[in-house]
This record gives sequence, C-alpha cells and structure tokens, in this order.
Amino acid sequence: MGSDVMRVRLHLRQVRVLEVLAGAPSELRVKVVSAVTRPRCRCCGFKCHRVHDTRLREVRDLEVSGRRTTLVWLRRRLVCGNCGGRWLEDHPEFEGALTCRLARRLAADAQAMPIRAVARRHGVGWSTVNALVGAWSGLIAEHRRSRRCSVLLVDETSMRKRHRYVTVIVNGGTGKTLAMVEHRDSAALNGFLMSQPHRWRRSVKVVVTDGSKAYKPSIEACSPHARHVLDRFHVIRWFCAGLTAVRRDVQRRQPQGVKPAFDPQVFKTRFLLMRRHDHLNDADQARLDKLFDAHPRLETGWQALQELHGLYLADDHDGALEALDRFCDLYQTGELPEFHHIVDAIISSSDEILAFHHTGRVSNGRTENTDNLLQVMRRTAHGFTNPTNFAARGLLIT
Repeated sequence: MGSDVMRVRLHLRQVRVLEVLAGAPSELRVKVVSAVTRPRCRCCGFKCHRVHDTRLREVRDLEVSGRRTTLVWLRRRLVCGNCGGRWLEDHPEFEGALTCRLARRLAADAQAMPIRAVARRHGVGWSTVNALVGAWSGLIAEHRRSRRCSVLLVDETSMRKRHRYVTVIVNGGTGKTLAMVEHRDSAALNGFLMSQPHRWRRSVKVVVTDGSKAYKPSIEACSPHARHVLDRFHVIRWFCAGLTAVRRDVQRRQPQGVKPAFDPQVFKTRFLLMRRHDHLNDADQARLDKLFDAHPRLETGWQALQELHGLYLADDHDGALEALDRFCDLYQTGELPEFHHIVDAIISSSDEILAFHHTGRVSNGRTENTDNLLQVMRRTAHGFTNPTNFAARGLLIT
C-alpha cells in the first residue's frame, strides 16, 4: 500500500505519511510526520529548520475502512537559530493523544450515548472521553455566558431520584443552559451570579424560579434590580393540590371498613377535574355536572380552581385581581379548608405571582424542556453520582 494512497485516505492537513507500520484487518498503524518544514520559534518567532532530536508519539484517529487507526507521529524537537531555544513542535490537527476530528466525534457521540459506551465504541479510555467532555462543556458554557441575558430561568433537577439535586440555570432568550450548580439552595444561585461580571448581572431584567423560597434571597442580594417571577406551572400545581385534597376527602366512604374504601366514580374523574373549563367538550362537561350534582362541595372546589386559573388567563394585572377577589369570596364560605395553604402562598408570594403580567408573561417552559432532556440522559447513563460529570454532559445536550 503506497504512501500517497494513505495520505488521501487520512485526509489530515499538513500531515505526510511515511509508512504503514501495521495493516491488520482490525487495526491500522501509520507513521506520519508534520508537513511544515520550517515552523516558527515559540519565543522569538524565527523560522527554524535545525532538528535536535525526534520522539515518537501515538495519536488515535478515526477509523479507516472499519479499522481502528493509530498514528505514530514522528515529533521533532527543534533548535532556534536565533535565540538558541529548544522546543517540541505542535500540530493543529493533533490535540493531546487524539486527532481533532476524533475529539469532535467523541463529543458528538457523548450527547446521545453514555461515556462508557462512547469509550467502548472508539476504543479509548473512559477517563479520556470524560476529560474531553468536561473540557468541551467548559468552552460551551463560557461561550454562552459571554452573551448578555435579559431573562434568567432557574429550576432544580435531581441527579438521582429524590436526592442529590442540582440547580439548572437557563438563558430565557435562547433556551440554552448556562450552568448546572450542585445543590438547590440560595448558596448555589448566589455563587453563580457572583461569578458573573457586574455588567452581565445588570443586564438580567427578569428571573423566573419555581416555588422554592431558597432562591429569593440570592436574587435580592445579587440582582436587586431584576423582577422576580414565580413560574406559572409550579403555581398552578399548588392550586391543583387544593382541589386534589377536596376530592380525596369527598371520595372517602363512611363508615370505615366499607369496601371499596372510596367512591370509584369520584376517583375516575381525578384527571378530568384538573382541566380548565375552556378545555372541556360537551361530554366532559356533562360528566362533571352529574358528579357535581352528587357532590356539591366538589363543585365549589372546582370553581375555586377555575378562579385561580383566572390569575393567568386575565389580560392584565387588574383582571388577575378580579379573579383573585372571586376566589376569596368562595374561600370565605368556609367550605374549602383544604385551600388554606394556597391562601398562605398567595399572601406570601403575591408580588412574584402577579409579576407574570408585568414581564411579558414569561414562564419556565424552556427549563422544563431542559429538565426532560436531563432526565432522559440520567436514565440512559443509569444515574449519576458526580455532579461535575452530570453538569458536563448536561451542558452538551442542552
């Protein structure tokens, strides 16, 4: 097999093939040298041609015709004729023990495959792929943070089910993840915000978070000028929890010991009760009317939920206050003690809830999409224990 043929098949710039050291059916070893004859000195920039010695270095490359390829690079140690310095030459196509195109392929495969599967597929070490993913994700995060962000989305997700949480921070304008910080407390968000330049923090006008109270002190301390908004999805989930408590109380049968222990007709409507009135068809509405005739308190709870939905369906701030007044009228009847925690939440977070109408109706929808991708990644990798590795892979796919 000739050298010219191998050079064409490798498709590497400024690389000259010397010989094929091994051409087995499963492996290919090719001896190469840099095609740059007079590289410049690192210290003075003088063109050098005098070679002090040479060293062999193995560099992994993409497969050629289905065979794992290793390039044996004849790396020269040059002597500068101007300053007398000695230095090892570099090559733009080689990055450490990998070629640049193999490094790009490894990073691309890591977006869809676990690190172990990528390492096994390309025949490299797990630590090599993991270090490459970490370095690549660091560059991605640095590039994304270089752009100013006007809307910041903050949410949490778990590395393992129900424990080991991380805080996910997303640019609301682009939908790209800016950082994934270990833990879900105020220190996590505070550490990220304080690590950004003052001008970047000043560009943040709106911060959308979930219902956690831990993030509020960080926003007030690091971005006091930004408008804090509670995410619509999480607030609606609070509202639905009140109706769920009413439904569970209504469906229980008395006295105790009766089989079944709950009314099956009420239980079967548990998902239908969560829907908004404008999303119901005639058959669904007739089914609810029949249920409400048998359980009037359930109808009161459903009407209260619809008024709470009105906080977000209203066109402006005044319309939201009107819907809130109608909910208060239903609550004052005393038929809905299960909604007391919702009233406490509205009182304590009223400014953040109603800020939805003053910030362009922003939400954490992009963050929820990011969380879905992260959970798929977590299941594919059978869980994570290292938050740094979880954040590195998360930045690649989101």
